[in-house]
Amino acid sequence: MARLRGWLSVLVSLLLLGLALGVLYNLDHEYRWHDVVTHVQEVPASVIIKALLFTFVNYILLTGYDWMAIRQVGAKVPYPKIALTSFIGYTFSNTLGFSLLTGASVRYRFYTAAGLTPGQVAKVIVFCSVTFFLGLFLVGGAGLLLGVKTLPAALPIPTWISGSLQTIGAVCAAIAVGYFLLAWLYRKPLVWREYRWSLPTARQAACQLVVASCDWLLAGAIFYSLLPEDSGVSYWSVLAVFVAANLIGVLAHVPGGLGIFESIVTLVLSPFMMPGHILGALILFRITYYLVPFLISLTIFVGIELLRHKEKLKQWVTPFQGISVILPPLLSMAVFAVGAVLLFSGATPAVAARLGWLEEVLPLPILEVSHLAGSLVGFALLLLAHRLQRRYDSAYILTSMLLAASMVFSLLKGLDWEEASLSAIILACLLPCRHLFYRKSALQNESFSLSWTLAIMAVLLGTFWLIFFSYKHVEYRNELWWEFTLFHNAPRSMRAGVLVAIVACAYGLHHLLRPSRMRPDLPTPDDMTQAFSLVQKYGRTQGYLALLGDKYLLFHPSREAFLMYGIEGRSWIVLGDPIGPESHYDELLWQFRELCDSYDAWPVFYEVGSDHLPHYLDLGLSPLKLGEEAIIDLASFTLEGSARKNLRQTYAKTQRDGLRFQWVDAGQIREYLPQLQAISDAWMGEKQVREKGFSVGRFDESYLCRCPLALAICDDKPVGFANVWTTDSKTELSIDLMRYDPERSPGGVMDFLFIELLLWGKAQGYETFNLGMAPMSGLRRHPLAPFWNKLGQLLFAKGNRFYNFQGLRRFKEKYQPQWRPCYLVSQGGLRLPAILANTASLISRGMLGTIRK
Repeated sequence: MARLRGWLSVLVSLLLLGLALGVLYNLDHEYRWHDVVTHVQEVPASVIIKALLFTFVNYILLTGYDWMAIRQVGAKVPYPKIALTSFIGYTFSNTLGFSLLTGASVRYRFYTAAGLTPGQVAKVIVFCSVTFFLGLFLVGGAGLLLGVKTLPAALPIPTWISGSLQTIGAVCAAIAVGYFLLAWLYRKPLVWREYRWSLPTARQAACQLVVASCDWLLAGAIFYSLLPEDSGVSYWSVLAVFVAANLIGVLAHVPGGLGIFESIVTLVLSPFMMPGHILGALILFRITYYLVPFLISLTIFVGIELLRHKEKLKQWVTPFQGISVILPPLLSMAVFAVGAVLLFSGATPAVAARLGWLEEVLPLPILEVSHLAGSLVGFALLLLAHRLQRRYDSAYILTSMLLAASMVFSLLKGLDWEEASLSAIILACLLPCRHLFYRKSALQNESFSLSWTLAIMAVLLGTFWLIFFSYKHVEYRNELWWEFTLFHNAPRSMRAGVLVAIVACAYGLHHLLRPSRMRPDLPTPDDMTQAFSLVQKYGRTQGYLALLGDKYLLFHPSREAFLMYGIEGRSWIVLGDPIGPESHYDELLWQFRELCDSYDAWPVFYEVGSDHLPHYLDLGLSPLKLGEEAIIDLASFTLEGSARKNLRQTYAKTQRDGLRFQWVDAGQIREYLPQLQAISDAWMGEKQVREKGFSVGRFDESYLCRCPLALAICDDKPVGFANVWTTDSKTELSIDLMRYDPERSPGGVMDFLFIELLLWGKAQGYETFNLGMAPMSGLRRHPLAPFWNKLGQLLFAKGNRFYNFQGLRRFKEKYQPQWRPCYLVSQGGLRLPAILANTASLISRGMLGTIRK
């Protein structure tokens, strides 16, 4: 459902963008691409410098958002660090869009490094967003109230809409003022369901309104300064249009509101000035307010990453290894930009003088083919940019070849040396980074994220709009498609646009019908036999779960150690610690880490012990405590003494009720399977549960026949059973499935089986008995504990309606075990919720199972 909503949001964004471009194209005024270029060239340098200065002041003002938010959450961060984070975050989100993926990620990275918790960072992001919209409502409302009086007479919109603009402005302003009054008069936290939000003080709310209003007023002034001086439109009128267009652009989720913002501003202001002049001012505004700050912040961001790795840079032979984390995303963005430039270039007219130079030396067919090929290369680079971000080696090779080809095509189709130079620069940056692109995967098996899909579709829409916009003055004729002349650019652009559209549709259909993503091979019978022998040799009973056949096995090159793992989403989840000699652990764990990296997966280790945590920390992973495992020392176990009085009484009562114990070897289990199946069905029906997987076994005949069985017999018939995990080393004894018939068995059958197995294991010379984990137990309750520990402790205390956390702990506690902590080890951070959900889904055999028993 969430993915469906995501795709619907992409569709709505693209429809809004298409509608905006359609409105922009169908303006009544006659204007051409040449008009736009002319206005840009005619704007005085003093005006551009003034706009850049205003932009500098505006971004300083934006730091006030974060400064107030940091104070609101009670954290202490130096202002220089706040200013740096704010500048990088806002330039990324303003230019690239998708603020939750760009600006929010920047804030999370910088503020967590400054000591803030993820919860505090989330509050900072919410506070900044609220401040943003407060300024939008207050300034937008004021703009509509003050500026609308000069517009309605000429606006190309119905009278009933123009007449309600002032009412809308009053409502927007009232929302902002109401926020201030609420903060002033209502001091209790706002509560909605389980969420609580503390309102700022009246002084803080006033500061929010002032800073946000100044931000919008200044941004509007920057755009107003770039318009022609003789437009005759007041600043307040332009401000109203500016704010409204930005609001719709934000809601459309198009990166930077591109297309949406331009179409609304041009539509409303076109009665007062030439549309070409408006579009020229919009292009300059994009450059001064978005592109220039973004390039500066990108340079600063790269510099910070270089400084963070300066010690490693001194040691490593090549400096590119020190910035290996950020180079692939940066190169991906650069390649995407080259693809967009090639497409836009193919949609706009070539420079006539350059075509004249080519006429003397180049046959016309080569120019025509180069034009088509350049557009196709541009579309291919859009697709490959996503694969580069994923570090695929095949994407690196194809991108390098296409960048080299684009240089040739750009020169042959119109001596576009600027595009050729851009491709050459990006290729020169890409070639030394071969070692960063190492993942092995077929390109067609990797799906596009929603944001990438939206970005690619937005570029394609912009390309087709540019074709119609650039040749709006050309009268359409069917003969245009077959017209091949040097100075007629429209036919070439039309052919290139149609060819790109056909290729894009074909690729989209192929992508929808592609086979599922590749996965490793499941273990062979020989693999399972080898794994079982290692379990017996090294005494790790949890390894019996490898016999279920639902997990992948990864062996050490010597095949003397292995680990077992499952795959859910992007999470590759290892169950338990590796099994084998500890001297092989490091190499085996790094082997798994590299395997995950080659598939672009997240390495996760579930239910690992504290003894081997250093191995996982060396992988750069973080531990999260899941609970505690109950271990009974069989050498000291006894039913004697006052401490075991209740246990002794329970055992005596079950014997009086007629229960007796029977041991069944693995080779004799098959004859009991029908009775065991009936017991299992009755138990599951009574508990209203279904079979789980991954970390627990299930009723599977081939699995049950691989290990011995403990039976509880009553009236000469089995009423309960437990499959027993034994080992040749006799270091550990444990059980997996324990089920009984609720109608035919007397009370205490589970305690009876446990006690009998403990006494049997002690008699056989086993060292310990593993009772399994008590989830969420043993988490410390402390104000300074990590967020996830607090959440786990809360689940343990209040979550019995979902799972019997406390009851399971009490049941195992009566055997007086030693409690050993168990951890989930992963990359953590923002991935952690998805990792926990994937783990729960894997255990429950599907997301549906996580909400059912």
